[in-house]
Amino acid sequence: MLYLKELRWGTVTELMEMHRKGVPFADWGIKGHNRPFILENCRFKPGMKVVEIGGAYSDLPQHIAIQFGCEVHVIDDFGVESGEAEMWSRWGEREALLQRNPDVRYIFDRAGNFASAQIPLNYYDLIFTVSTLEHVPAEAMANVFRHMEQMLKPGGTMVHCIDLQIPLKLHKTKDLKGLLAGTLGYYLYFAFANRLASAQKPQLKTLNGWKSFLKKVFGSQIDTSGVKPEGALMSSLNTDIVTEPMEIVYKYYPPKDKPKLYRRNGTFVLIIEKQ
Repeated sequence: MLYLKELRWGTVTELMEMHRKGVPFADWGIKGHNRPFILENCRFKPGMKVVEIGGAYSDLPQHIAIQFGCEVHVIDDFGVESGEAEMWSRWGEREALLQRNPDVRYIFDRAGNFASAQIPLNYYDLIFTVSTLEHVPAEAMANVFRHMEQMLKPGGTMVHCIDLQIPLKLHKTKDLKGLLAGTLGYYLYFAFANRLASAQKPQLKTLNGWKSFLKKVFGSQIDTSGVKPEGALMSSLNTDIVTEPMEIVYKYYPPKDKPKLYRRNGTFVLIIEKQ
């Protein structure tokens, strides 16, 4: 049985507190919140079996292995199957990670590949992702979650930090009328979209869309009753959501180092426990 424990926006308050405490990897922006959030909330213990899905070139897995004495894996095909290998290679060859992070086992494969002989099932105490799942094609997401559920041992936990645009992006004016009209339009559009969504064609543009998706994928195997995600209006008015700084958007979002429309891209936390 699965239990949805949290589905909520990551907050600036959390980020500031992690900075105050000097949590490793605390920085500004989405990943500056997510990586220390993993360290603060996953209760690592010696001997735990941990995997980051889509860890790529992050040094967080190596830190977890050394600091907490965990067995740490990374599952990532580094864009080989998606045809993005050239883009990922600008950070170096993936094989070089074997020398850079010798305490981490790298599995060059992808979650959702049920035929993989490399990915162990019923094995991990913790599965986590950082700014990864939003890059998975929507039609493949159900298989990714089903596969992760199979990888997870009873008593294990999934902790996902996922990027998502905030409803304010649909507002066409800056006044209160535009705020309310935009938020109402957002709500009505996605309320309709949620009804048409399925596990194979999910609506993953809202927190409630993610909750509905999990229910469609796992059915009676998941209890989502204890979590009520923040809706469109409150998300639009919420000033405590961690967002990507304009500098990051300008430098790293395509087209890089060129002016572009800035939309508030936030991060939310999804935590599932398996009993």
